[in-house]
Amino acid sequence: MTESMFKPGAIPKQVTLRESAARILLAQIMSGELNEGEIYSVAMVATNLGISPTPVREAVLELADKGLLTVHKNRGFTIPVLTKPMMQEIHHIRFLLEAPSTVRAGMQLSDADAAELRDLAEMTVEAAKSGDLVNYVELDREFHGRFLSVLEMPLLVRLIMDYRDRARLIGLRARLGSDEIIEAAKEHIALVDAAVARDEAALARIIANHLEMTLKRSLEGC
Repeated sequence: MTESMFKPGAIPKQVTLRESAARILLAQIMSGELNEGEIYSVAMVATNLGISPTPVREAVLELADKGLLTVHKNRGFTIPVLTKPMMQEIHHIRFLLEAPSTVRAGMQLSDADAAELRDLAEMTVEAAKSGDLVNYVELDREFHGRFLSVLEMPLLVRLIMDYRDRARLIGLRARLGSDEIIEAAKEHIALVDAAVARDEAALARIIANHLEMTLKRSLEGC
């Protein structure tokens, strides 16, 4: 485990230590910075974050419940191996669920929803430009979850978000700040614009491209 992965002082003060540890671990899993099959110690993660093992252990159990990591009693945790066919299946499920749901949500977006989502979208672009991995992953996740929430179908949204969390973008940290990732972040703004215009075709085109490019970047790391 490298020092750059978990740095002291990385925990923001406005959320609980468990929530912050879970955010950091999720970002590391999704970006592929935690190696598949390698055993990671809760104590080591806690030390590198500058917090006690308890909130890290709670975060690990939370992510294990979602199938994002595997706990090994008295040893630590590992990241499950995600093969290319498994990655393709995850993205196929996302195309089936997330694409039409995003279009439907966009056609229902209120002005207040749009204003809030535009702020989130712009913050995501800034995180992409600055290279802030944890904040970028968190804002990207928050944007899509908030966008879909207008459907008022929490079970569907939870299912979609679970599959989003299972996808991996190997090497994401190195790509942050690149034109490729900044343009991907800007697609969030385009989604809001299309929703405000009630342009169903544009919504479908933007989310399809967003998912296709995500799959492409995921498979490049397999």
